[in-house]
Amino acid sequence: MEVQQPTRYPLHGRVQVALPSQAVLSGHALDISVGGLCVFLHDQIPLGEVYTIRFEMVIKGKTHVITALAKSAYGVFANGDEFHVGFSFKEDDPQRTALIKSLAGKKPMAEATSKEL
Repeated sequence: MEVQQPTRYPLHGRVQVALPSQAVLSGHALDISVGGLCVFLHDQIPLGEVYTIRFEMVIKGKTHVITALAKSAYGVFANGDEFHVGFSFKEDDPQRTALIKSLAGKKPMAEATSKEL
């Protein structure tokens, strides 16, 4: 039985990941769904940990900065010196969900072969 996965939308913006050591890693977003966010980072991070992430979403020309708790669900070495990291949101946020759903006019990402956020 196949489980219905949330639609993923392309997202281009800056991302910050706060580490337990108080260091902050910078990266950029690849895509987003109501369940999570996929980003590129220059540093590898431990998987299965919960992080505070901050990212930008541009909706109708306005930049929204979102802060959320998210668990690192997967990570793979990507192009060059970057890591492709998938985060799953740990709490529901009606404002964030509404912003993500407003992306419905954008073309969804192609079906992913990896585990959906």
